Amino acid sequence: MRSLQDEIEAARQKCEEISAEMEETQERIRDKHEQANSFLQIVQSLENKREQLEYRQDAVNELKQTIDELHEDDRALEDSLGQYDQSMQRLQQEAEQNKKQYNELQKELAESQTQLNAKLAEQGRHQSDKDKYERQLQTRVELIHETADKYNFRGFDEDLSEQQVKAFNDRLQKLLEEKKRDLGRLQKDNSADLDKATNVITQLEGRKAAKTQDRVSAKQRMSAIDKRVMVLQNESSAISVDEGAKALLDGQLEELGGRLARLHQETEQANWDSRITEENEKQWQLEAENDKLGRELIECTRLASERAQLDYRKKELAERKRKLETLTNTWKPKLSNAVGSDWEPDTLESQFQTVVKQQTRSVEDARKHREQSRHKQQKVEYRLKNAKDTLEQKTQESAKCKRDVTDALTIVRDNAIIEDYSEEVSALESNVEELRNELSLFDALVDYYKKCKRMLETKKKCLLCDRGFEESQRASIDRLQAKIEKSLNPNGKVETEKDLKEASDSLEKLRSVRSSYDTYERLTQELPGLREEVKSIESEFDTLERQLEEQEANLATEEEKQRDLDDLSRTVLNISQVVKDIKDSENQVDRITSQQASGGMARSADEIHELQASVGEQLRGVKSRVATLTTDRQRVRDHISSLELEKSELRNQINSASGQLERKKDIQTQIQSLKDDQLQQREIIQRADADLETIEPEMAEAKSARDETLRQGRAKEQVVVGQRDEVSSSISELRMIDSDIQGYIDRGGPGNLASNQRAIVNLETAINSSKKEVDNVTKRANKLREETDNGDRKRKNISDNINYRKHLRALDTLREEIKNLEHRNAHEDYERLQGDARQLENRSNRLVAERGSVMGTMKTKDEELGRLLEEWETFYKDAKHKYRESHIRVETTKAAIEDLAQFGSAVDKAVMQFHSMKMAEVNRIAGELWQSTYQGTDIDTILIRSDNESSTGKRNYNYRLCMVKQDTEMDMRGRCSAGQKVLASIIIRLALAESFGVNCGLIALDEPTTNLDRDNIKSLAESLHKIIQTRQAQSNFQLIVITHDEDFLRHMRCSDFCDSFFRVKRDERQNSVISRESITKIF
Repeated sequence: MRSLQDEIEAARQKCEEISAEMEETQERIRDKHEQANSFLQIVQSLENKREQLEYRQDAVNELKQTIDELHEDDRALEDSLGQYDQSMQRLQQEAEQNKKQYNELQKELAESQTQLNAKLAEQGRHQSDKDKYERQLQTRVELIHETADKYNFRGFDEDLSEQQVKAFNDRLQKLLEEKKRDLGRLQKDNSADLDKATNVITQLEGRKAAKTQDRVSAKQRMSAIDKRVMVLQNESSAISVDEGAKALLDGQLEELGGRLARLHQETEQANWDSRITEENEKQWQLEAENDKLGRELIECTRLASERAQLDYRKKELAERKRKLETLTNTWKPKLSNAVGSDWEPDTLESQFQTVVKQQTRSVEDARKHREQSRHKQQKVEYRLKNAKDTLEQKTQESAKCKRDVTDALTIVRDNAIIEDYSEEVSALESNVEELRNELSLFDALVDYYKKCKRMLETKKKCLLCDRGFEESQRASIDRLQAKIEKSLNPNGKVETEKDLKEASDSLEKLRSVRSSYDTYERLTQELPGLREEVKSIESEFDTLERQLEEQEANLATEEEKQRDLDDLSRTVLNISQVVKDIKDSENQVDRITSQQASGGMARSADEIHELQASVGEQLRGVKSRVATLTTDRQRVRDHISSLELEKSELRNQINSASGQLERKKDIQTQIQSLKDDQLQQREIIQRADADLETIEPEMAEAKSARDETLRQGRAKEQVVVGQRDEVSSSISELRMIDSDIQGYIDRGGPGNLASNQRAIVNLETAINSSKKEVDNVTKRANKLREETDNGDRKRKNISDNINYRKHLRALDTLREEIKNLEHRNAHEDYERLQGDARQLENRSNRLVAERGSVMGTMKTKDEELGRLLEEWETFYKDAKHKYRESHIRVETTKAAIEDLAQFGSAVDKAVMQFHSMKMAEVNRIAGELWQSTYQGTDIDTILIRSDNESSTGKRNYNYRLCMVKQDTEMDMRGRCSAGQKVLASIIIRLALAESFGVNCGLIALDEPTTNLDRDNIKSLAESLHKIIQTRQAQSNFQLIVITHDEDFLRHMRCSDFCDSFFRVKRDERQNSVISRESITKIF
């Protein structure tokens, strides 16, 4: 590490030397660049001067081509340029004054022309007003004559005065009021008749809504019933038990009971125990003949097996035929209803499958028809929806248009209806046109009435007819003066303008709703057709809906039939399977019978015994009888136990089947009730449909009557409205004409014509004078513009000459400066200094590379030194202390392992000693219980053996149960009967509980008598009685026995230890019930 540190220090010194040399080189490079930059400024200045020389030379050439060279000196040219500026300023001022005068003349000329145009237009209006006035007088007279003839007004045949006109207007107004009163009375009567017809329709619609609601409620109830029936049918289908199955179970239970009774009777009659005892006493005398009797017994057993098999097959055949008969009798009505009365069990399955296929096709056809009707109904429903939407949209649009038009009409006239629209528009258009004419002639009328007034005041004459008035005609003079004063009223024109504005606004409002009125007229014609179309589609929709309901009901019926067939499918399958089983059993019986017939007749056991008695082979007979009696006894006991267990299971199955049948009957009852309810709902729908079919014609008739009443009332109203409108139109026409006539007179129309003509002549003279002045001003402005243009060109030429001479002087200056810079040779000096700087930069780069190499080497060695220092700190700094500590730990661990090995061996020996002691105790208790319980002689005692298996280093024990006979041990697995296994299991459990359960006195036995004969059951009960007596002093001792063998409990004498027990049974709903009963019920 020290040599490595010296190398790092040497590299650091070399790096510092290279860095110092690099700094010196960089300083020299900076000096060279500064000197080169100073020469570079001279080079760049030379380049700039040359570019300026080229630019100014181009400018001089361009100026020389565009100017006219002048020979005056610069001062003279600058003086001329100053004088031209003053002259141009003067010309500019004169041009501005001339332009201002021209604009004033143009403005005066435009004003005069505007006034002339207004006067000319006014002249035309005055002349038009005069012509219209004369026409209005004639029209009023003709209108009064025509109206008087129309309404039989007398006294208005010839020329009419103002009083007669006024009287005619009053009579016409009274006639209008009468027509309005008649219209009001008629509308009231029509409204009453329409209300009566509408009430009838309302009542019918209420009845229709009630019937429709009944129909909808019935359909909803039917839908709910269908859902509930589906749920109940699924629940019923889930119950696999039927009456046939229960009958089979009852038959099997009855047969099983008979077999048990026969077996018990045979057992009592056989008296096997005493007979076996007697034969055992003779056994020592007859052992010599044992072999021959054994062979004979084996042969007899074989033949008995075949006969037993034949009997079993015959019983099985009879049982299957009885099962077939039970199923056939139970399900015959339903199967006959489904497939016909001519069915047989052999052909039932094929006939049933044919019926199922036919029913499936029927369901598919019904579903197909239902889907077709539903598709048609959906199409019609879509058409109905579109038609209703269109009707509603157009009805709303019609109502909106009617409302808009009515609102606009109400502004014009109160109580106006939409039918008055055309008349009101025509009347307003005429009124606006008349008001415009009256307004245009108002000034002329004012002048005319002024002339009339002067004529009346000076000459007592009428200006129009030149008729004079006497002093006695003062009243006529006063009326004429009043009329003239009224026409000269200055507010008349304002009122006329106001009336024109109001009439124009009203007309514009009515015109703005023209499209709404046209739309209303069009929709009024379209809506009846749309309503009829909606009614037609609704009728079609109702018909399709009834058809769909019928088809849905048909589909429901077919599906119900299919579900009934599905329910019967399991029964058909059972019957078919039973038929197949019967055929199989018959084949088995025939096969065994033929085998026995081909093998000849075999002797029975009784014949063998007779033969042995006759030949003196009593020993073999005795042994055969002992073996036969023992085997028969055990066989009968096993058979009885299995039959009792089978009987218990059959009882449980019967109880379960009874509960399921009760549930199924309850479900069928609910289904039938729901079907009856569904039929009632269908009848409600049919009655509602019948009522709706009768209500529809009544509604149509009532609506027709209402429409007829409405039509007749509107027709009568239209007649009266027409009469009223005719009178109103006549009044309006007369009023407009009177207003036009009076307005023309009030405006002084005749006098306005001459004054307007004089004003026109004066304006034409003023316009001609103004046009001459405008021409003079225009000529003077053109002359000034020409002088200004010439002055600008001359001034520009002088200015360009001055600039040209300045550029020439600047060119001479630039050439002199370029010549001086070229003599300094700055470019060569710049290139030389740049070369020196590049050489120094190359040397600096080499030094940088060398320093980088040295620094890299130094960094690598520095990292190596750091790694070595870290390794020293990590591994070698406290190595001596760590080694001593590890050595002490190893030695201590060795001592601890040896101690633990000694302790483990001691514990293992103690455990094995305890294990051996406990196993000996368990075997002793088990032997005592076996000898006191087991009544047979083939097993003296039982015990548990444990084999130690330590091949994997762990101690494993393999426990096995052994039986002992005359000091010979054998494994009980595979060598003992089921009853011996059960008894041994119970005894081992009791022994383990006795040995290990000192502080836990709980023992539970579940069905301990299974597969035990009566002697062993009795012995087990007595042993348990002794165990209870022995341990009843223990405070926590408790024995739990779960059994169905009440004899076992009686042998235990439970009444000595307890007063009650718990019984578990099923109630009528197949639910488990636990009840506490007195122990005395067993004894």
